[in-house]
Amino acid sequence: MKLKKSQIKYVILAIGLTIIVFLLFQRVPKLFIFLGLTFLTTTIVFLNHLTQVPIDFSPVFFLSIIITATLGFGYTILFTVLSGFIPSIFTGGFKPSKFVYLFVNITLNLISILVNLDFLTEGIILSFFYFFLVGLITGLFESKLLSNLLMSLIGFGITLIYFWNLSPILLPLLG
Repeated sequence: MKLKKSQIKYVILAIGLTIIVFLLFQRVPKLFIFLGLTFLTTTIVFLNHLTQVPIDFSPVFFLSIIITATLGFGYTILFTVLSGFIPSIFTGGFKPSKFVYLFVNITLNLISILVNLDFLTEGIILSFFYFFLVGLITGLFESKLLSNLLMSLIGFGITLIYFWNLSPILLPLLG
C-alpha cells in the first residue's frame, strides 16, 4: 500500500496526536482521577440533595483530605466548591449552612497540612472534628442541635468506613 502525498500529513498528524496523548497519560493521570472523583462526588451530592436524605453519604470531606495529602490544597478548594456548592445550587438546596461546611472543611484541610500523623489516624480525628463542628454550628443556627448532632454522628460513621476501605486504594493512585 502506497501513501499519497496528501495522506502522509494525516499519518504524521495521527502519530503526533498519539505521542501527545501518550505523554498526557504518562504525566497527568492524577488529573483524570481527580476529575473522575469530582464528577462522582458531585453526582452523589446532587442526588443526596435532590432526594433530601438527611444523612450525608457524600465522600466530600474524606476525598478533600486525600486530595490535600496527595495533590495539594488548591485542588482541595476546587474539589470542595465543585462537589459541594454546584450541586446545592442546581437542586435549590443552597443554604447559608453550606458556608459552614465549606469553612470547616477548608480549615481542617489546612490543619491536616500541619499535622504529621498516620493518615488513617489523622483522617479519623479530623473527621470527628468536622462532623462535630458542622453538627454543632448548623444545629445552633437551625435550632435543631440534637438532630443535627445525631445526623453528624451517622455521617462520621460513614466517613470512617470511607477512610478504612477507600484510602488504601486512593492514596497510591493519587500519591
